[in-house]
Amino acid sequence: MTTSNATINTSITSPYSTLIPLILFCLVMTLFGIFGNGVVLYSSIRYNAIKLDKISVIFVRNLAAADVMYSLCVILPQLVTYIAQRWVLGKVYCIVMAQVGIAPISANTLTVLAITSYRLYVIRSPFSRISTRIAYLLMGLTWVIGIIPVAVFVGYKSEAAFHPENARCLSDIYDNEAAKVPVMALVGLIVVLPLICITAFNLILSGLAIHHSSKSNSTNYKALVMVCCLSGLFIVSWGPYFVFTILKSGNKKPSAGLDLAAFHCIFLNSFGNPILYTLTNRRFSKYVKGLICPPATRSHQRNPQLKSSSESSKATNSTELKALQK
Repeated sequence: MTTSNATINTSITSPYSTLIPLILFCLVMTLFGIFGNGVVLYSSIRYNAIKLDKISVIFVRNLAAADVMYSLCVILPQLVTYIAQRWVLGKVYCIVMAQVGIAPISANTLTVLAITSYRLYVIRSPFSRISTRIAYLLMGLTWVIGIIPVAVFVGYKSEAAFHPENARCLSDIYDNEAAKVPVMALVGLIVVLPLICITAFNLILSGLAIHHSSKSNSTNYKALVMVCCLSGLFIVSWGPYFVFTILKSGNKKPSAGLDLAAFHCIFLNSFGNPILYTLTNRRFSKYVKGLICPPATRSHQRNPQLKSSSESSKATNSTELKALQK
């Protein structure tokens, strides 16, 4: 994989009225994508902060890891590019953004497919479960499949170049006639088939959630709602970009404006997943509230007398310490 020097130092021509909103948007997406999903990973591993069955937690961790990697490979360099108004991260990061970044995309897609499939399996066979070893193997497989497109890029010696009109680094693999068949096959395997399955499973699960809304206090119902929200957000955020990917693999290039809008829509997935966990999982919500407002702070806010007595005791101890020093 190589980079082209033709456009690596070309500046973006977008006006400030467009750049400033994009910078703010990417800043928020980067913070939530890296730190939000980082909290999901850390809290679920260290404190078991997500109340789900073990298999679903393994899937959620893998999804969070894919979101963190995607944020580092794609969203963060996009933010830096908008701030600098040109590509400043060098040739290696250009390759990472254009060609290595496909790995977390594939892992994200296949993990969402695994989450929806497993939830449907649990509903259809409530007394059957898969082992944690199989769950880990499935999640490892999502990353193995995610590396396959990167291997195709290497095999066809594709180049990565910065495109000012798209404001990002892109691979020329879609313009390579010799790579058309394997690219179409990969798009079908990693994009088209999973998206169709996720959409179908989401419709089925949403119908079941509506039908069982009377059991809204049960753990299984809450897990069902969370999976429906996750898969729904994935469809909305990734759907437009997947459509454009299919068009590009067929040598039909959409306009730069529509391509840029679809590309930024993806960021909402990494941004929204931690928020969905907070809204649909009570245990994780309590953990997040504890990070934002620690228990000691909350107790002082609820009981001002406790806060004042604490402050007075600190003042007394300080006075006594000064007296002893004299």
